[in-house]
Amino acid sequence: MATGNYFSWCKETEAAFLEVTDTTEIMRLLAQHTLDLGLNFYALYIRHPVPFTRPKIFVFSNYPERWVRKWQEENFSEVDPIIRYCQVPGTLLLWNDPVVKEGRKVFDAAKEFGIRSGFSCSRIASNRVVGILSMASGKSFEKTALCAEKQLKLQFLSDRILDALQRVKDRSLSVMTIPLSQREREILKWTAEGKTAAEISLILSISTHTVNFHQKNMQRKFNAPNKTQVASYAAAIGLL
Repeated sequence: MATGNYFSWCKETEAAFLEVTDTTEIMRLLAQHTLDLGLNFYALYIRHPVPFTRPKIFVFSNYPERWVRKWQEENFSEVDPIIRYCQVPGTLLLWNDPVVKEGRKVFDAAKEFGIRSGFSCSRIASNRVVGILSMASGKSFEKTALCAEKQLKLQFLSDRILDALQRVKDRSLSVMTIPLSQREREILKWTAEGKTAAEISLILSISTHTVNFHQKNMQRKFNAPNKTQVASYAAAIGLL
């Protein structure tokens, strides 16, 4: 495992993740890094950008199975402060931060299963998938040195893990791919700007019928009921 200062650790860690060939190896490497940082548990929560109301969600963790079952049975995902506050990429959350007060009952319940302190961060993959990586300990905050370097390492690990999952083509990082022609992309861009079919036809020097044809075709590709949702989905997955 990586040794030395932070920068040499980053270099060795990146090299290690580039060598993995499947998801099992990625999680094994994550588990080892968790222990090396003086923590016991990890959890990786992955959320897809679309659909907006019921996005695909994947979870990897080595939490006690009884805690995972309780978390699911109690529907803690609705009040878990980690999920609530870490949806925005780039967020770093220490579990004893005053901001988690409203979701305190989740952390209190976790203590029954030996989970007493931790921290989380969220990052975004190149395909707009958001990953929230948490690491936790059975020790109290007073006995766990959640120092600035550990927090930086958590953020670095999050990026490397998302990159690795995408590289090995794990389904958790596989988002919808919509092939669009150059003309469709042009029409989509102006649709997102709020232009009507008539206005787009003038801008692109094509008929309104052609604009409507391409918009309907994109609705079928996105399985969307209207052109507004097409533009929203396209923006969410990085096509705009």
